[in-house]
Amino acid sequence: MIDRARLERRMGELARIGGTGTSVTRLGLSSEEQRARDLVGGWLAARGARVHRDPAANLWARFEPPGAGGQSLPIVVGSHLDSVPEGGRFDGALGVLCAVEAVESLLDAKSELRRPIEVVAWADEEGARFGVGLFGSTAAFGRLAANVAERHDRAGTSIADALRALGEHGDPALARRGPKEFVAYCELHIEQGPRLDQAGLALGVVDAIVGIYHARVTVRGRADHAGATVMTARADALAAAAEIVLEVERIARSRADAVGTVGEIAVRPGAKNVVPGECVFSLDLRTAHGLDSLVHDTLAAVERVTHARGVSASIDELARVSATTLDERIRGVLKRAAKSVGVDAPELTSGAGHDAQNPALAGVPTGMLFVRSTGGSHTPREFASIDDAAVGAEALAIALRELAS
Repeated sequence: MIDRARLERRMGELARIGGTGTSVTRLGLSSEEQRARDLVGGWLAARGARVHRDPAANLWARFEPPGAGGQSLPIVVGSHLDSVPEGGRFDGALGVLCAVEAVESLLDAKSELRRPIEVVAWADEEGARFGVGLFGSTAAFGRLAANVAERHDRAGTSIADALRALGEHGDPALARRGPKEFVAYCELHIEQGPRLDQAGLALGVVDAIVGIYHARVTVRGRADHAGATVMTARADALAAAAEIVLEVERIARSRADAVGTVGEIAVRPGAKNVVPGECVFSLDLRTAHGLDSLVHDTLAAVERVTHARGVSASIDELARVSATTLDERIRGVLKRAAKSVGVDAPELTSGAGHDAQNPALAGVPTGMLFVRSTGGSHTPREFASIDDAAVGAEALAIALRELAS
């Protein structure tokens, strides 16, 4: 039985770390994210879990059933604790909270389990600080790009430095675990969209997750005096970048299920009377079908625009995650669990990326449960009710009990 009051109390405790009102800023590999890990780890250790942090700063907490002797392969359940800047209280965090509550409810009920359950809180899922999304789960499943530890945030701190500040060695690749170490992975997450709310349903089961491409584009032109340099003699990096941004929008709009976003942009030298000599911007491309084609067309547009304008561009690929179909058997387990709590959960495709993609792509049977949310996401307006959260945690507990017994 879910302890609704305990879940609600912990929602408030976690939201206060990096929180102001309904807004939360808890960036990946930061002291705030570490405080959140410490809080969650303390809850789990108090219930007898063996808690540790791996070299990518992921939090793991293993519950061993009596008689297993540490030999059985575990069921893993979790989500992430970091947020985007000025984000909300539920994205990622609710999945960890419900995982903790689901496991505690099984312990409270003295459920007989044959397999261990490991709760995981993945580090830096959002990638808001270093640009590397799904960082912790990517490290755990050996999918990190080369030299990723050398990437820097805006303050000049590298990933390696950030990890060392948390007490790690600085090499996230050391966090790698083999997919054969796990029986299954489950994740609960807010939907981040309107479909469940429009259908009047508390829960949905994810059938697939879109493919995602993240990159940093650097356009290099020539800085010149804004008054003395005639328009025909300019190599304006920002003007070229602006045209590329519109090309990203045009290309994404031409495909039925694609989206393209430039959410960050910086100009050098950054003075009102200087023609921009360099412009760096982010690139976020997503589609359920044909990610490689979408990326190809977008990068071709970058080359076309920069060539026509007499500037140059370089592409720093941060992440490329293929569209991911989740395990049919685990989907069935989650649908039965949702039915047990009174919800005929529809199957939905996720337009957002999730840590669940990494175990799924590594070959671990993986499933995801969506909880109804309103107010959008990556904003302080995002909201999930305690009633829906409790229903989600109960369904998750039922699914874990079936998988572990």
